[in-house]
Amino acid sequence: MSSLVRLLRTVRPTATLKSHGSPQTGKMSSNYFNPSHSPFPRSNHLGLSKSRFYSSYGGGNSQESMNLKMLYGLMGVNVAVYSYAMYAKAQAQSGFPQPFLTFMRRMTCNLTDVLDNHAYYTLLTSTFTHTDLFHLGGNMLTAYFLGSFLCSSALITPARLLTIALGSGVTGSIGFLYQRYLASGSKGVDYKRGLGFSGALMGITSVAACLAPKAKFLIYGIVPMPLWALVLGYGFYDGYYVNNEKSRVAHAGHLGGLAFGIAYYLLRLRGLRVGRL
Repeated sequence: MSSLVRLLRTVRPTATLKSHGSPQTGKMSSNYFNPSHSPFPRSNHLGLSKSRFYSSYGGGNSQESMNLKMLYGLMGVNVAVYSYAMYAKAQAQSGFPQPFLTFMRRMTCNLTDVLDNHAYYTLLTSTFTHTDLFHLGGNMLTAYFLGSFLCSSALITPARLLTIALGSGVTGSIGFLYQRYLASGSKGVDYKRGLGFSGALMGITSVAACLAPKAKFLIYGIVPMPLWALVLGYGFYDGYYVNNEKSRVAHAGHLGGLAFGIAYYLLRLRGLRVGRL
């Protein structure tokens, strides 16, 4: 997700949109999305009783606060895992490589490990693993901006946010493994490893794009672009480079996370938007 990271480091939302034919406009700051200005439809626009989501207006703020706590918790896990990775790496550089080797085997996703050693748990653990500060910082910055944006939706609860993040992360790992199987499954041992929160972020971003497709962002602080176009463009980018063996980016993992986010919206959230439980 390095390209998306570079793109979003200066991305700023510029305006809100209509919801079910009712104009709702307002400006949103670049690092906080006020519930009263959120582009997402509120519960009284969904054909659902208000109590289905919030017991009061204050309840809406409370739910968004809980969503943000879940988001920050996920970000905290990423930071904690990175901190241990740096500790283990320092040990390896001091002549004690075993902790770092064990960390890489258990916390990154590798086709040979999964098929031969049944390390299926790495489909999840690799989601929270980073070994490069720029990779971590870029992903956490994207998680903060787009994750906070999604947290302001009336349809998102902490459990749904967790499901989107973990489901997209695991599906991203599956996408990475499938691409590695096609590329080297019959050639013996595969040495490439997948890691990072990018698959989860693609799921979060795709759900946000489905809920508020016309939400405008400024690319590099200059070029306005609707969220749907941003996600579509990045999907085409990943699809184009998915089989590029020279790329260090797990494009198939991004596509896996993207697919989960869209599927979750269609199967779980889209019905709620039109009033079905």
